[in-house]
Amino acid sequence: MFLELLWKDVKEVMDSIPVKSPKVYEIIFNQIKESFISGELKPGDKLPPERELSNRFKVSRTSIREALRVLEINGVIEVRPGDGTFIRQSDVQSLIEQLTNSIIKAEDNMVYEMLEVRRVIETECAFLAAQRANSLDLQNILKALEEMARSEHDEELGLQADLLFHHSIAQATNNSIFAGLVHTLSDQMKNTIRATRRHRFAKPGHFQETLQEHKEIYYSIALKDADKAKQLMNAHIIRIREQMATATLESIGDAAKIAAYKNEKDHHHNAVGDK
Repeated sequence: MFLELLWKDVKEVMDSIPVKSPKVYEIIFNQIKESFISGELKPGDKLPPERELSNRFKVSRTSIREALRVLEINGVIEVRPGDGTFIRQSDVQSLIEQLTNSIIKAEDNMVYEMLEVRRVIETECAFLAAQRANSLDLQNILKALEEMARSEHDEELGLQADLLFHHSIAQATNNSIFAGLVHTLSDQMKNTIRATRRHRFAKPGHFQETLQEHKEIYYSIALKDADKAKQLMNAHIIRIREQMATATLESIGDAAKIAAYKNEKDHHHNAVGDK
């Protein structure tokens, strides 16, 4: 009874925390991206004036200007003084990738924050689960693990199985507050798992590596090795963070190489033209 009342108090506090609404530029990114996919908007097209965009998105014109500035910085649009704002002349796929990468950069900050929260909660969940899990709890964790093993070529199945694995461990603590916390954080966890899987599985072999990490966590819980379970869960989340950071640095390096190659090519072209 005491735990139920305490969980009720915790939930009321968490429910009172304001949910972050999408940033204006994210809304516009998604709108423009959808317009590309549907064929409604094409490279070279002129965007509607600020007033129309303001009415469409129901935000201030100042917010629209800020969003357009982000789009311009990311090379998606170009502003021609006295003429208007235009989608840059580029192939559609390239523009969609630019939009997606811009969204990913914004998401990554939230992902890192969520990983910090997960590290605090889930390491303790693994520790307690190893001490308290009953046969049904172990079956549920194993079921999630089996689904994960079948998901190498099914992104959505893999995402659901990954989420179920961590939920099942929280349930196995037999602590209603821990289980309730993980349940309350489900949406945020799902978004961060999706983002981290995207980074981790970009390279061959990372699927099997990730699966093996989850297997070892399960084994330690099944063998009631609480310290080992906590250590493995902690290492798992730290490794995700490290691989995300590495992927980000590599993407920056790739972008720099492309820019350098383009500059070198343009320089060579201009030099030939000057002869």
